Amino acid sequence: MGTISKVYKPLYTTKKRYILVTGGRASLKSTSVHDFLVRLTFEKGHGILITRYTMTSAEKSIIPEFKQTLERLGVSEHFTITKQNAVNNITGSFILFSGVKTSSGDQTANLKSLVGITTLVVEEGEDFTDERAFDRIDQSVRTKTKQNRIIWIMNPTYREHFIYKRWIEAYPNKITVEGEQISTSNHPQVEHIHTTYHIAN
Repeated sequence: MGTISKVYKPLYTTKKRYILVTGGRASLKSTSVHDFLVRLTFEKGHGILITRYTMTSAEKSIIPEFKQTLERLGVSEHFTITKQNAVNNITGSFILFSGVKTSSGDQTANLKSLVGITTLVVEEGEDFTDERAFDRIDQSVRTKTKQNRIIWIMNPTYREHFIYKRWIEAYPNKITVEGEQISTSNHPQVEHIHTTYHIAN
C-alpha cells in the first residue's frame, strides 16, 4: 500500500489521544491522514468518524477524496461504500462521514451518541469554532478495547481558534522550518505533526 512519509509516521506510532496535523497547501495533511485511516481499518474493531463542521453532502465532498485514497493504495475492492460510510469487508471496521452542521440541522447530539467510534477526525478544523460541541463529541470517543484517537487537521495560522489557544499557545514549542520560526504544541497529550510542501514531499 505504498510508503509512509517519515514526517507522518507519528500517526502510526504515537500513543497520545490527540493528534494535531497542521500545514499549508500541498503539505499532504488530509492525504496522509486518509492513508492512515484506510490502513487502520484493516485491523478489526475500529470505528472512524470523519467530520467537517459544515458539510452539505459527504457524497460530494469527503467520499470522492476517500475513494481516491482507496484507488491510490490499491484496495478499493475490499470496501463497500455508501452515501454515509465505508466498510472494510475483510475486518468489518468502518468509516462514517458526517458534518456537525448540515442541511438538516446541528448533528452534535447524533454524533455524540454514535457507538463504537475509536477515532474522530476533524477536517478543515479552522472552520470548527464551537468549542463546546467539540468537547461533547470528544467525550463520546471512549472505547475500552482499542486506542482512542482525535485527529484534528487545520491551517496553523488561525491563532484565535480554541484549538490553537488550548494546545499550542498554552503549551508552546518553537521549531525552525525553512528559516522561519513556527509555534508547535508541547502539550503532553498532543502529538503535533507540522509540515510544509517541501517537508512532505
